[in-house]
Amino acid sequence: MEHTKRSTYKLLFYLKKSAPKKNGKVAVMGRITIDGKVSQFSTKLEINSDNWDLKSGRVPGKSEEARTINQKLDKLRLSIEQNYEDILHVEGFVTSEKLKNTFLGVGVMDNSLLKAYSVYMQENEKAVQSGTMVSGTAAKYLTVYNALKDFLKEKYLRNDIAFRELTSDFIQEFDNY
Repeated sequence: MEHTKRSTYKLLFYLKKSAPKKNGKVAVMGRITIDGKVSQFSTKLEINSDNWDLKSGRVPGKSEEARTINQKLDKLRLSIEQNYEDILHVEGFVTSEKLKNTFLGVGVMDNSLLKAYSVYMQENEKAVQSGTMVSGTAAKYLTVYNALKDFLKEKYLRNDIAFRELTSDFIQEFDNY
């Protein structure tokens, strides 16, 4: 029987009011706490501090800004919680730093989509130079690569994604992008 250690786990979103941006907005930060150990990260989102509900850790109201930021926070929460469950299942325990690094893709992206695609693009370039592929075909692959990179940044707030995280929903969302 597999033994896993359940931990005290909490995810909190808060504002970094100590460092307002030039536009007057402040960064929305994330804090992962597991067994009393804290790891913090930037969500890459910013908002006016007046538009933040401290108690819920969300933007109140039904404005377009509130919907957009809350949807992105929900996606972040879901992704972090999925990573938590994955690490717990595979390794039997989770630390806040390990969860943060896994979520952010630090040191764990050996088998990632954009990394593999980049290698593929280099092979395409060699094929164009050797005459086994026309430059127009390579250009189309480059267009898809750039769209995929933009999609990951916009929809997932990430620079890359591990193959193990790819789902049919991801593919469908990218196809509709």
